[in-house]
Amino acid sequence: MKDEKYNKLTEYLEKCRKTEICLTLQEIQNILGFPLDESAYKYREFWANCTASTKAFSWMEAGYEITETNLKEQTLTFRKKDWI
Repeated sequence: MKDEKYNKLTEYLEKCRKTEICLTLQEIQNILGFPLDESAYKYREFWANCTASTKAFSWMEAGYEITETNLKEQTLTFRKKDWI
């Protein structure tokens, strides 16, 4: 399920070419060019690796999954999937 709203995150991760990358929620917001929902700062589920989610599809399409969600520090760790 693709939502063009999150294309910029997909493009950023595709260009990144790192095995692992840690981004702050502010950095993600800057990449996207719009404010994240309030729930992005409160609920780990917002960042679940679920293909039914348009958000998750954006990083999964780039070959990544989120391996760590630290809402206290407001950071996400993306790791390149081995099978991609």
